[in-house]
Amino acid sequence: MTIMDVQVVSEKMVKPSVPTPDHLRTCKLSFFDQIAPPDHVPIIYFYSNSNINNIGELLVKSLSKTLTQFYPLAGRFVLDGFYVDCNDEGVVYLEAEVNVPLDKFLVEAEKNMKLVNELVPRKNFGKTHSYTTPIVGLQVNFFECGGLAICMHLSHIVADGYTAAAFIKEWATTTTGLINGGQVLSSSAISFDFASLFPSRDLSVAIKPPQIPSSKKRHGKIVTKRFLFNENAISTLKANVNKSDDINRPTRVEVVTSVLWKALIRLSKLPNSTLYLHLSLRGRTGIVSLVLKNPSVCGNFYLQVPAKFKGGNEPKDELELHELVKLFRGSLRNTLKNCSEISSADDLFMEAANNVNEVHEDMGNEEVNVSLFTSLCRMPLYETEFGWGKPEWVTIPEMTLEIVFLLDTKCGTGIEAIVSLNEKDMLLFELDPSITAFTS
Repeated sequence: MTIMDVQVVSEKMVKPSVPTPDHLRTCKLSFFDQIAPPDHVPIIYFYSNSNINNIGELLVKSLSKTLTQFYPLAGRFVLDGFYVDCNDEGVVYLEAEVNVPLDKFLVEAEKNMKLVNELVPRKNFGKTHSYTTPIVGLQVNFFECGGLAICMHLSHIVADGYTAAAFIKEWATTTTGLINGGQVLSSSAISFDFASLFPSRDLSVAIKPPQIPSSKKRHGKIVTKRFLFNENAISTLKANVNKSDDINRPTRVEVVTSVLWKALIRLSKLPNSTLYLHLSLRGRTGIVSLVLKNPSVCGNFYLQVPAKFKGGNEPKDELELHELVKLFRGSLRNTLKNCSEISSADDLFMEAANNVNEVHEDMGNEEVNVSLFTSLCRMPLYETEFGWGKPEWVTIPEMTLEIVFLLDTKCGTGIEAIVSLNEKDMLLFELDPSITAFTS
C-alpha cells in the first residue's frame, strides 16, 4: 500500500436541529458517571458501499436531528457541580479524504492498528474535564474509489458502551430515513435520568484514591495490536476446557478472556493477578424502577468485576486454562447474584464503591498485577446501517492506557481482541505460546 495520507477537508460544530428546552438545560450526572474514567473513548465503523449523492450533507442533517434526542452530547461538561450544561454548542464534525482504497486499507490496518489512529479526531480535543472540550467528536473519512469510515470519540464521563451504540444506531436510523425519502422515524425513546436514582455523591468519603508504588509505574509508550480468535480456535479452546470436570459449556468470552489473562499472568513479574471486567448492570439489579425498565436509559451503568489469581508456588508455565475460566466465571456469577439482590440505590453505590476501592488497592499492591477488560461482544455493532449496507469492520482504535477490548467479528462466531500494552510488554505478549497458537 502506498503511504497513506489523511487530509481533513472540513470541520464544523453540529448543533441539535431543535433547541433543547429550558427545563432540560441541566443534565445531572450519576455516581456511576463519577467513577467512570475521565477519557474520550473511540470506536470506528468501516463501510464499503457508500455511493450516495451528498452523503456528507445527509450525515450532518441526520446528526443534527439525532442530537435533539441525545441533547447532553451537544452540551459541555461542568466539573464544579458535576453536570452537563445542555447549551447546544454542538459536537465536532470533521470530514477527511484518504488517498488509498478501503479494501487495501482494511488488509493493512488489521495487521497495523496505527493506520486506524489516523482516522480519529483526537487532535480536536482538550482535557475531558474542561468546559470548552466537546463531549463528542465525529470524523467521517472518505476513501479513494468509494467506501468510508465513521469514527466517534465520546467522553466516558457521560456515556458507556451501551450509550455510544444507542447514539450511533439512532444516527444511522435517521440517516436511512432521509435516504429513503425523508421520513425519519425515531427508533426509541431516549432518557438521561440515571441521576434521579443514583445522584452524584462526595466520593472522597467512600473511595480511596490509588497510591501506585514507583515499582509499578510504567515507562515507555502504549501500543495497540489486534488479535483475532476465529471460530476454529474458539472451538478448540472450548473443547480443551470441557475436558475438565470443573467447567461445563464455557462461553466464547470466557475462553478468550482466560487465554489473554493467562498470557498477561505469565508476562508479569508479580506473583498475583487481578482481572477487572466492565460488566453492564442493565437488567441485572434488583431495583424496581420505571427508569431501569426502560432499556434506552443512557449514561454509565456498569461495575468492574474482579477475578483474582493467587500465584503461590505454582509455576506460571503450568497454569491450566480451565482454572482461569473457573475463576472468571465464578467472579461474574457472584457479582450478578449480589446485584440481583440489591434493592436500594445506597446499596448499589456501596457495591460500586467497594469494587473501585478494590481496583485501587490492587493497583497499589506491589504483588498484584492489574488487567482491565471491556467486552462489547453481543452488542449489535454490525447491525448499524446508515442506508448503504452493514459495516465491514467495527473496531476500537489505539488507547492511551493499558486495557483489552473484546468485540465480535463480522460473522459473529469469532472474537477480536484489541490489546493495549506497554511497548516492551507487548513484544513479549505477542510471543506467548497461547497467543501464537490461537490467534491470527
